[in-house]
Amino acid sequence: MSNTTISDYHSKAIYDYGLSPIWPEKVLIESKVIEDKFTDDIHELEKFPFITIDGEDAKDFDDAIYCSATNNGFHLKVAIADVSHYVKEGSSINKEASKRTTSVYFPQKVVPMLPENLSNELCSLQPNKRRRALCVEIDFDKDGIINKYQFKRGIIKSSARLTYSQVEKFYSEEYQGLEGPYVNSLESSFYLFKKLLAQRQMRGALDFEISEPAINLNKEKKIKSLYQRKRLFSHKLIEELMLAANIVAADFIEKNLDHGVYRVHETPESIKIDRLSQTLKRRGINWHGDTEDIQNLSNFLKKISSRKDVSILNTLVLQSMQRAEYKTKNKGHFGLKFDRYTHFTSPIRRYPDLLVHRMIISILNKEKINTESLEEILEYCSQKERDAEFASKQVIQNLLCEYANNFKGKNFSGFITGVKDFGLFVDIPDLFTSGLLHVNDLPDDFYRYNARNQTLDGRKRGNKFSLGDEIKVFIGDIKELEGKISLYY
Repeated sequence: MSNTTISDYHSKAIYDYGLSPIWPEKVLIESKVIEDKFTDDIHELEKFPFITIDGEDAKDFDDAIYCSATNNGFHLKVAIADVSHYVKEGSSINKEASKRTTSVYFPQKVVPMLPENLSNELCSLQPNKRRRALCVEIDFDKDGIINKYQFKRGIIKSSARLTYSQVEKFYSEEYQGLEGPYVNSLESSFYLFKKLLAQRQMRGALDFEISEPAINLNKEKKIKSLYQRKRLFSHKLIEELMLAANIVAADFIEKNLDHGVYRVHETPESIKIDRLSQTLKRRGINWHGDTEDIQNLSNFLKKISSRKDVSILNTLVLQSMQRAEYKTKNKGHFGLKFDRYTHFTSPIRRYPDLLVHRMIISILNKEKINTESLEEILEYCSQKERDAEFASKQVIQNLLCEYANNFKGKNFSGFITGVKDFGLFVDIPDLFTSGLLHVNDLPDDFYRYNARNQTLDGRKRGNKFSLGDEIKVFIGDIKELEGKISLYY
């Protein structure tokens, strides 16, 4: 059993990616003296039974919803924590938030973007507490198409803090099991969601089936069990409602400003598409990667959904995509198939969302907006987002390596997800991780690396290893702290 602890993994990831777990004293003092003085007048938004829907362990509730059916379709209110009311430009808190740019979520630990007095208390849309919000009200027709929208600042009082599993149960038991003033709103949100889901499919938005682990830790903070994370109906419900809020925020900014904050996902690069096409052909899949193929990628993903290697094929397609980034100019979102898109719904944990809030409020107040240095700020945010993602994945990989120690010397079936001149990266679905099979440990041959076809070709005996191939390996040496597993053939 390894002596390394989960705290060691956290510390290494925090160090490796330059994260900031310690708050400057000035920031802590500034956050502690912030308090909110509400008037006794009830705001118009307080009359609506908003609810928050989050994970079991969540504390930073930054979005709440209210939905009603109308004669013409649906009316949706999405209230987002008004972080900009508390975090002012020029403040020490804002300076630190602009440095961190994002909250980082590890197993058993969070490194937040804002001090907990704000993220978990004052800004968090807790049940039965008056909270400031920037609310967007959206009217949809009967098919879930947006007709009109408006933004307004106000005060809400969430009527309930629900979890995804509670909402899932409520839906699966045909609207039974929950009671409160919000039940009709929740039912209406389900009907709207089904319309939005149909619109998503018609648009051809991409849905990747990637196998991700849900990790169950024991008292010693070691992996007790692993199972495939399941995306619930309730997860998708909130996702679609937040997407609607994000696209109207992008639309509002584009109509009013020359430069804004957009979440841009560009069309895949031709060299990556060509490589993907070659790989799929070797898998017996006829996909040319022409313009029509690329635009109908969602249909292709549906066609391969029943294959045994579906997760690995989805991974290969995902690897051929560009990364989404923050930009000042709108270029659309390829993956979601939106003409315009931004991030508006999570200002407690993402700095670009806070910037979007400030822009919207400035537009509402007819104030001048300073966009100087915005491009550099957004480039930095994109980089910090990558760092946060990799840091989180690193800790998960550390834990998975530790778990894989239980299976040293045992055989597993895997799939080749990376081909380099020095060897093969092999994904092992049963362990939700991957390892390196070094070229020296392949069957005796003289191997040549083919970069275009992503293969290692044996010149003497004709052995060939290609991206996507299924392969039998066994677990060798493991370095938990480095997150490395050596595999043998």
